[in-house]
Amino acid sequence: MKGLNKLHVGLALSILLFLALGYGLVKPKLPDQPPYLSFSTDTDGTKAWKELLTTKQAAVKEWRLDWKHLPGGTSMLLVAIQPSGVTKADREQLLEWVRKGNDAVLFDREPEGWEMWETELADGEEARGNKAANEKKTPSAMKASPDYLQAEGKFTGTVETPYRIQASGAGQALFEDERGVLASRIQEGAGSITMVLTPTWMQNGTIDEASHFELIWPLFAKSWDAVWVDETHHGFGTKPGLLAVYPAWLVLASVQLGLALLLWLWLRGKRFGSVHTPRAWTVRRGDEGVHAVAAWYERLGYQREALAHQQLFLRQLLHQRWGLSPSASASQAAEAARGRLPEAQAAQLARLLAEPPAAGGGPEKPRAAKQRGVSTRAFVQRTREMGEIIAYLEKE
Repeated sequence: MKGLNKLHVGLALSILLFLALGYGLVKPKLPDQPPYLSFSTDTDGTKAWKELLTTKQAAVKEWRLDWKHLPGGTSMLLVAIQPSGVTKADREQLLEWVRKGNDAVLFDREPEGWEMWETELADGEEARGNKAANEKKTPSAMKASPDYLQAEGKFTGTVETPYRIQASGAGQALFEDERGVLASRIQEGAGSITMVLTPTWMQNGTIDEASHFELIWPLFAKSWDAVWVDETHHGFGTKPGLLAVYPAWLVLASVQLGLALLLWLWLRGKRFGSVHTPRAWTVRRGDEGVHAVAAWYERLGYQREALAHQQLFLRQLLHQRWGLSPSASASQAAEAARGRLPEAQAAQLARLLAEPPAAGGGPEKPRAAKQRGVSTRAFVQRTREMGEIIAYLEKE
């Protein structure tokens, strides 16, 4: 019994040692995500602010499409925290969306391309240069507009941007420090757009420092039907459409599977050898069909009509090949044929055209047809001669 207990203890210690070594050698690490992401729990993410905002607003969602696809309607808010790659077209689309009755709040430490805001370097920042980037920032005193923040007290904040918004602009200054305006709001149509130069105040690691939260939270005091947090300009944009709801690996695998299926169907349906024509396709179009039609003509006594049809076709063929009028006489046809056909065939052509069978007005019995001078042997002979001339002219 004691040996069994020692075995169990040794096995347990071995397992624990194996797990400890595995965890120490292959320790899982969280992916290093870009800053300012609303779903990032890193110190440079903004998830803390977003989670608090979801308790105050009806709907807070991520926006991962281009700004030209912003939803229609009014009473909505778009929040963009340090967006990158904003084009002129994006700015125009956003302003058009705001004019319809929506709001936008932009956090950008170095805004460019926004004509309504003109920024400038704060006093002393240009002289300090890159040296200020290595210095530890200290909170400075802040002054808020009474219309923006009615609470009393002293407010401080750590400002890392060297730029300030010019106070002479058309916007309403919301808060500022001793070097200039840090946040400004402008009315655009039925909505408003706000520019804030302190995006770092929104990060998880700094939002509770100094008076950062007290200064930025009034920006979201209004109630909107929907609040959209822009992630498109953080590299997490998607394209609209039906395939956008599926992951890229699934779409790629489906496309490859579809191409393989099409190739398989093509190989299964493609004929590389000789094609066999079923007899049912030729029985009514080949010699058997011709024999059947001839038997009906013979049974009903239509030999003269059949010969008349052949002669008419021959005249049409002469008209197409030689330009001979369909009403030309046999002598005219023989004269035209002497330069083109051998003497025997020219004489045969003249004879076939000179002896047109009399046209019958209706069906006759075979006996009546024979009485009119059309025997089966003569019908076959004349049809053979007519066919030879027609075949010769068709090959000419």
